[in-house]
Amino acid sequence: MNDKRNFSRRNFIGISGVASAGLAFSSSPLIAQSVVNGDSNSGKKYKIGIVGCGNRSKNIIGALNSVPEIEISALCDIVEHKMGLRAALIKNGHKPRFYTDMHQMFKQDDLDAIAVITPNYTHREYVIAALEAGKHVFCEKPMALTVADCNLMIDAVKRTHKSLQIGTQRRHSSDYKMLVENIRTKINGKILYSDLFDYRGDWRAPEADEYPAGVGYWRLDQSKSGGVVYEMGAHIIDVNNWIFDSEPVSVSSIQGINNLSLRKRDSMDHAGVLVRYANDALMNYGSNVYNYGAAAADTFFGVNGSVQMGSGQISIKYGNPKGVAQQGLVIPKPELISLPGGNPEGEGVIQELKHFALVLAGKEKAYPDGYIARQTVQICEASVRSAKERREIDVKELG
Repeated sequence: MNDKRNFSRRNFIGISGVASAGLAFSSSPLIAQSVVNGDSNSGKKYKIGIVGCGNRSKNIIGALNSVPEIEISALCDIVEHKMGLRAALIKNGHKPRFYTDMHQMFKQDDLDAIAVITPNYTHREYVIAALEAGKHVFCEKPMALTVADCNLMIDAVKRTHKSLQIGTQRRHSSDYKMLVENIRTKINGKILYSDLFDYRGDWRAPEADEYPAGVGYWRLDQSKSGGVVYEMGAHIIDVNNWIFDSEPVSVSSIQGINNLSLRKRDSMDHAGVLVRYANDALMNYGSNVYNYGAAAADTFFGVNGSVQMGSGQISIKYGNPKGVAQQGLVIPKPELISLPGGNPEGEGVIQELKHFALVLAGKEKAYPDGYIARQTVQICEASVRSAKERREIDVKELG
């Protein structure tokens, strides 16, 4: 095992924490994902190393147990006993090698890919290092904390000719694919507006043995996590970008810390975000980490109908504006559609890693890639700047 004294304090904090989560991809996401459930048929096992053995790595390892094409061959974390705990969760292949220095792991010629499952603020550094070491990379969301960092990561993909897939698993979830398909095929006309929500309780308190004494929990630090919009909003904002199929143009936001009964932090505990897209559609997003009841449903309002997703169902209501006479118009009856997944997040993680196996086999492009994932970071970064500077932010300002 490598000497942990070679690891800097900054890397120590980054590796011991946990994450929340190529080329431009087709603008037709439903078609683009059509082979996600397929088999690569190559018979080859691709070896992956995981950087970061925190809480999120348990979900990734559990999902990889259902992806026989990928074998977990190496684990990296500065807190050594965590690697042993995570290795015990692996059901396939040989026992993985342990590393306390990610750069040593990246040098291993037998590794085809690296999974970066570390705190948000580390993603740019770790992803670029892995790409430059000749590895394909799966990185948990958000892609990074700034658009500038996203641009550096995209440049590294171009320079190294390796693939980078970002872990916003809802793109691969059957539930969310069904949502998008129903919006695409049943709501004729433009989607004008969306109301999206992430209301949840506070972050899980890390177990006593997860962090060394004196090291703070990264999610409570605004500079490391980005606050609630990055940590929670990245998922549904990505879905909204998928549905709107348009570039974000401007962002206005109010956010801050207003529940002082929570653990001490300087990361935002609530936010309201309004985004205008290039096609003039509007997204209204709200979040907080002090919800003690049921979560709200997400709603998409179109010219000819509205679609709502929540409580395991999709609700579709059709209509036309009051006072507008449309001769011969027959308005369809409302629809209530049960979602198939039952566990859209867990199932989505499995499917995104199955897709990554196809990327490693050269049969698919990374999806979502850096270009798609950067749109979410544009909104997240602009929202934080808007709240701090008390003004509307033009996305072009971010680079």
